[in-house]
Amino acid sequence: MDDETTLDDETRPGIDAPADDAFTDHFTSPIYDDAGDELAPFGTDEGADLLADWAARTDELGPSTTVRDLLADGLDHPADVDGMLAELDDEDGVDTATVVVGAGFTLLRLTGQIDDEGRAAVLRALAALEAFHGEQPQLSRMRDDLESFV
Repeated sequence: MDDETTLDDETRPGIDAPADDAFTDHFTSPIYDDAGDELAPFGTDEGADLLADWAARTDELGPSTTVRDLLADGLDHPADVDGMLAELDDEDGVDTATVVVGAGFTLLRLTGQIDDEGRAAVLRALAALEAFHGEQPQLSRMRDDLESFV
């Protein structure tokens, strides 16, 4: 696929990947299966790509996998994740926030768990997206669901 091609909700791979029971039991809103809503975790190209890539590699995921692990995949240096997370505090950090949300919800969907640092990063990313887009029901739903997930 070339850079000019974008996926629509009918062609996004990964959205049909089996989800962990802990995820489906708690994250029940339709936004978690919406591949066309840009504010849904898998509705962006970044979120959809993360889900598709890791759905094909679930054998590499386990109970100790972190959001940092997913973010570090494909970076030149794993320490680059720190720089990425620092961008969440910049007003231009919307793209980074989108990636962090996609990584966090990919991990949750495929493993039914999220690490404490990852949860905090996803909550920061959701706050950054809300600062950029204003209050949106999708962002509020993700935040509330993540905060109440144990």
